[in-house]
Amino acid sequence: MKLKLWVAFGTLLTAALGAQAQQNSRTPDPADPSVAVPATVYASAMSGYTPAMKDGVPPPDKSWRAANDAVGGQTAHAGHQSPAPAPGDAPRRAEPAAASAEQHKHH
Repeated sequence: MKLKLWVAFGTLLTAALGAQAQQNSRTPDPADPSVAVPATVYASAMSGYTPAMKDGVPPPDKSWRAANDAVGGQTAHAGHQSPAPAPGDAPRRAEPAAASAEQHKHH
């Protein structure tokens, strides 16, 4: 069994070394302006995109304007635009019981 393992390992090593020897060991100098390079091609990541449409309803990025206009036309929303109470209508702050008792002792 060990012999088969060593033969397999030797075969793989020989194949790897053979592939390395076949490669061009000389790489062009990156600073040499006369070296031929492939043309740069722009390919947009969005070129094959098709927007999702479910049951004829456009996706949220297309329908947000209508939803925003509908909400923006409301006069008040959950009390966020309610008028502020008049200064006299503000509820009084309750005094702590200990402070109230202490005040009554000194008077």
